[in-house]
Amino acid sequence: MNDTFIEFSRFLRENSKEIRDGLIMESGSPLKDIYNQVFEEHFLPYSRAPKPVNSVSSTDSSEFVRELYNGKKLILIRGYTLFGRNIHTSFIPQVKEVSRDHVQAYLTMLMEHSEHLSILKMLRDESPSYILVDGSFSGRVARKSKMLNAEGFREFHDSYFQSLRDLLSLCDDAGIPLIYISKSSESRKFSRFLLSELKKSGYSIDNLSIPDSTDHFLVRSLAKEKGYTEPLMGTYDLGTNGESVNVATTHVVPDIQDLPMKVEVIDPRLSDGDGIRDDIIDLVFWGYGSIKNHNIWLAQVDKMVKFRSAEMENVYMKAFESEIGVEFYETRGERRARLRV
Repeated sequence: MNDTFIEFSRFLRENSKEIRDGLIMESGSPLKDIYNQVFEEHFLPYSRAPKPVNSVSSTDSSEFVRELYNGKKLILIRGYTLFGRNIHTSFIPQVKEVSRDHVQAYLTMLMEHSEHLSILKMLRDESPSYILVDGSFSGRVARKSKMLNAEGFREFHDSYFQSLRDLLSLCDDAGIPLIYISKSSESRKFSRFLLSELKKSGYSIDNLSIPDSTDHFLVRSLAKEKGYTEPLMGTYDLGTNGESVNVATTHVVPDIQDLPMKVEVIDPRLSDGDGIRDDIIDLVFWGYGSIKNHNIWLAQVDKMVKFRSAEMENVYMKAFESEIGVEFYETRGERRARLRV
């Protein structure tokens, strides 16, 4: 056994309680007793048998980045929207100068942009009853105030929000709900809502040290059966041109042993824009596969869109070297083979 694993084991032993407390509340936690007073009033158990749903499109994306020796980044992004047997693609190839501190944020925006472009392509020819997107909607609109150190970013920023506005407009015209599903989330909207409910009920929390917990931490700790949190409405600005959209957010517990999913819904079928209709809740529960497969439609498109290592090195990178005429990259196996000779 090597030294790094011994060090890791020691780290876990010394910090296990702190790590565990950050993931789930212990049964005797005073914080759990406090939140339980209002949680059950705003958590809706789910017991009905959902009907199968067929007319669903699903969207995901993938990225590949390689730093060239001149400091610029070779970036390949592709987004797939799957509907039935048809795949609608969006591909974004770039060689750009991007600050190392901003690379991941820039890649994330490119991936989200490619997802929206692929959905727009799909909507030219198809009319699904529901559109599923892997990820968070609120996280996307929050990017309106962030400027990244990337070549040509200001123009891209404008295109990013224009494609989002176009997508929402088309969905609104066609009456198609747009549903974003994210497995991980740092949102705190529901936990802050529960704190406000505690205050309304007369519970004094001003003198208590209550951490600003994430919604998933609370739901994972407090839910006793499968169900979903009471949908909360929010209005989000689309860029800087004054347009906005109403979004309903819930956290779904598909299985008491599994982690929650954040589900954000933009549903043009609701005249008052309030809440989430039962058919969408049914769709989320019916589409749940397992702990490793939180949504059958998104899992399917995820497998298709992923860049594979062999594909990138043997096809895309070889094409890059052949066309550009500069051999800047070689696989470890090729280098070893030459050195042995």
